[in-house]
Amino acid sequence: MNEKLAALQFAASNGVVFVEDADRPLSAEINSSGEPAEPDPTRSVTIGVAHAMDGLVLIEVQEGEKEPDGLSKLFDGPLTFEHGRLRVRDVTGDNSVTIGLSPGPSRVRIYSEAVEVPEFLLVLVPPL
Repeated sequence: MNEKLAALQFAASNGVVFVEDADRPLSAEINSSGEPAEPDPTRSVTIGVAHAMDGLVLIEVQEGEKEPDGLSKLFDGPLTFEHGRLRVRDVTGDNSVTIGLSPGPSRVRIYSEAVEVPEFLLVLVPPL
């Protein structure tokens, strides 16, 4: 059974959420036009979600191995956490949550509702 570690609900400016190494500088993700830049695929995943003007986004971080029922997998792969800290955040970093993991690479799975612009994300990390 998976255990909920954190939940975060907010209006996602730009309709984008990052799941990333918390020790990665925030400034690295925004390019000169104000849009998210291409992420480092070993340390960050960028996910399109409902835009702030369309409502709130709910994100849960869980630890465990059990696949969730009724959700679509958006990402399944290793992310590298320099000091073992995963961060989920909006573009500006005003809304974020940080979870402690083991340093180095960890398998991260991200699930959403089966819709084009999700209002719910589940981030699944391995048991500590």
